[in-house]
Amino acid sequence: MTSKTIVIRSCLLLALSGVLSAPAFAIDVPQDPRGTEIAQSVVKWEWASVPGAVTYEVSIDGSYKGLTRDPQYYSRDLWPGDHSMRVRAIDANGNYSSSTATVKIIVNAQFNSSSLSRSYLVGETTPTVTTTSTTSSSVATPVTASASSGFQAPQSPRGSETGNGGVKWEWNAVSGASRYEVTVDGNVAGETAELQFSSSNLWVGEHSMTVKAIDSSGNKSVQSDTVKINVTGTASTSVAQSDPVSSEGLAAAPVQGDQNAASVQSLIDPASYSYPEVSQKDGYELVFSDEFNGTALNPYRWHSQLRWDGEFNGERYEYRVINGEDQFYVNVLSPDSEHQEKVVPVYNPFQFDGSTLSIRATKNPLKNHSNKKTYGSLDEISTQQTFLSGALSTHEKFSQKYGYFEARIKIPSHVGTFPAFWLFHENRAWEGTQRTEIDIMENLGHAPWYIYNSFHYFKNVTATYSGDANFIKPQPSGQVYTGVDYSQDYHVYAVEWTEGKVVWYIDGQKMSEMYNSEADFEELYLMLNLAMGGNWTNFPTNSGGLGRSANERFPNANDLAQFANPALEIDYVRVYKRK
Repeated sequence: MTSKTIVIRSCLLLALSGVLSAPAFAIDVPQDPRGTEIAQSVVKWEWASVPGAVTYEVSIDGSYKGLTRDPQYYSRDLWPGDHSMRVRAIDANGNYSSSTATVKIIVNAQFNSSSLSRSYLVGETTPTVTTTSTTSSSVATPVTASASSGFQAPQSPRGSETGNGGVKWEWNAVSGASRYEVTVDGNVAGETAELQFSSSNLWVGEHSMTVKAIDSSGNKSVQSDTVKINVTGTASTSVAQSDPVSSEGLAAAPVQGDQNAASVQSLIDPASYSYPEVSQKDGYELVFSDEFNGTALNPYRWHSQLRWDGEFNGERYEYRVINGEDQFYVNVLSPDSEHQEKVVPVYNPFQFDGSTLSIRATKNPLKNHSNKKTYGSLDEISTQQTFLSGALSTHEKFSQKYGYFEARIKIPSHVGTFPAFWLFHENRAWEGTQRTEIDIMENLGHAPWYIYNSFHYFKNVTATYSGDANFIKPQPSGQVYTGVDYSQDYHVYAVEWTEGKVVWYIDGQKMSEMYNSEADFEELYLMLNLAMGGNWTNFPTNSGGLGRSANERFPNANDLAQFANPALEIDYVRVYKRK
C-alpha cells in the first residue's frame, strides 16, 4: 500500500478460504435465487444454501458486488427500475459452481410496504409495473434547477444500443462546462470532455444513465434526467436513439452541503462540535477533525496525494508506483500545473454528498500503454496505470505523537480494492526517522470480513539506506475476524496510542493491542486512500490474497469486465489528545 512496505507482507497472516479464481464446477449451483424489495431502493437477495459452500459470489446488474457467507445479500441505493442478480457457490478448496439463472426485480420509485416488488427469473413473464421499459426507450424526470455553479444540468440525455452489450450515451452541450461526469446503473462510470460516453459488456436488460456538467473550477451541475434503455444484446449501430418518457421520482436531488466548508482555516471542523460524542471522550480533547459536510476538500487540512508521490525532484515532479499497485492517484490539490492541466480535468475521485466523502476509483482513460515503470514523469506513470483513484494525507499540516485517532468508514466489497486508514512518519531519512507506520485499518476487497491491524518500523535508517525492516503483529492477531461483512455498513476504526502501547478498536470494541516502545519514536500524520491491486492482493490465500496463478494477476480481463467503480466512503475523521 505505500512505502507501506516496500516490505512484502508475507507475514500477513491467516488463510482466507474460498477466494480462488479458477472455476472447477465441483460444487452444486445455488437453487431458488430470489429478491424482495424491503425498503426504499433496497433489495434483499436470497437463495438456498449449498452443502459444502463456505461462501457465495454475488453479481448485481452484471457486475461483481461481493462475497457473503450467508445465503443472502442486500443491495442498497438502487435506482428505480430493472435490476438483476446471479450467484455462485464456492467451496473450501476455492472451487466455484456455475452461476444461477439470472433473477430480476423491478424497484419502484416509491416504496410501498403493502405492495412489495418481488423478483422473477429471466424467461418468466415480467410482472406488471408502473414504469415503462422497451428497447431503446428511456425513463426520465425533467430537471430544471441549476447547481451552485450557476449552470444548467445537461439536457436531452439519450442512449443508443450499439450491439454486443454496448450503449452509446449522448447529451446536449452545457455552456460553461469543461467536462461531464457520467453515472451508469447508479455507479460513476467516468468523466469525459466530449458529449458522449460508451458503455460496453452490459447485461441484457434495463440500464440507466445520468450526467452532470462540471466547470473548470470543479463545480458540478444538478444531475440530468435519468435515461433508461433496454439492452437486447442483438442491436446494431443503426438502432435509433432513445426517447425520454416522463416518470415520477427518478431524478436525484442536487447535492446539499456547506459551500464554505473547504475555506475554513482550522484543523478542527466547526461542525464536529454539533456531535455530542466529540465532547464525551473521557480524558481527551479534539485537536483535528473533518466531518466532510462540504462540497470539496479543505486544503488547510489535507493534501490529495501520498507524500512521496509527485514530489519535486530537480526540474520536474516525479511519480512512483508502490508495492506493484495498479492505480494512479489524482491530486486535485496539486501544485504541479501539468498535473492540474492533464489529469485533474479527466476525473475527480473525491465525491461529496453533503455528509460524507467517497474516494471512488475508475478505469483510467489516460492509459495508452502497459509499461511497468515504478518511477517516472507524470506522462510516463499516469498513462500506464489501469485505474485512477484518490488519497488523502495531513503531511506537514497535522501530525501528533500519542492520542486517539478514529474514522467512520464504509469499505468497498470489490475484487482488487485495497483501502486503508493509517498513520505515517513526518520526518525524512536525514531528519531522523524509523519510518514508523501504524495501520489502523486495511482490507482486501475480495474478503470484506477481514480487517488488518499492524505496526511497522525500520532501524538504522540513513540518507542512503532505507533501514532494517521490522513488522509487529498485534495480539491476539493482526487479522481481525468477527463474522461481520464490514462492507455492508459504516464502522468506526480507531487506535489509542499511548507511551509504549497501541490498542486497535472497531466500533469502540478492542480488537488487538501491542506493547512496544519502538512506537514512541516520532510524530505521525494521517492518511486515507483507496489503492487498487498490488502485490498483497495477488499473494496466496494463506497471506490474505486472491491466490491466483501468476498469469491471472489482478486485474485480468474478467476483473476489468466486472469493474464497478468501487468507493471508500468516509463519514468523518477525528483526532484527540490527552488533556
